Amino acid sequence: MELSTRVKHALDSLESPDLESRVRAVEDLAACSSVIVERVVASFETDEEARFLIFERLGRFGSLAVDPMERVYRETDDESVRLMSASALIYMGSAVGVPSLLGVIAAGNPNLCMAATSLSSAGVAEAAEPIENALLECDISDAKTLECLVSSLRRLKHSMPESVRLRLSEIEPKWLRDSLLDWV
Repeated sequence: MELSTRVKHALDSLESPDLESRVRAVEDLAACSSVIVERVVASFETDEEARFLIFERLGRFGSLAVDPMERVYRETDDESVRLMSASALIYMGSAVGVPSLLGVIAAGNPNLCMAATSLSSAGVAEAAEPIENALLECDISDAKTLECLVSSLRRLKHSMPESVRLRLSEIEPKWLRDSLLDWV
């Protein structure tokens, strides 16, 4: 039976006066949900154009998406897909991809901010030291990266070391420097 037909039949059965039919309908809907999530995750993995848009919405599937996303994380050969999978997983409560995210926190890495934001939002304290190192090594004129990294340290409630504070005190203009240092 086609998926849409299965879903419609199960939804109709939820209204049945028969208890057994209603319970079976819930089981069928759960099975259909798993098939739907598998298809969404497969699209995430293969559809480069829509990947980020799917990534932003994966959390709506909750724990149903964890196992298929962990599979993608483990099996993909595409580093970008692996890192996005790791980021999505950490937001869904799975720490499987934490080592990969920690590994890209380095000045100049194009995935630096995604990794720092994901790890800090999840409260991964081990990210603080690599974030500090990236702050010490990144281009002082790259305001976007500096703001991302400082925000990540703030989310971790990590005090800024003196070496980082001194480096940030060199930033111009003054308003940017003040905004980055206002929590020290």
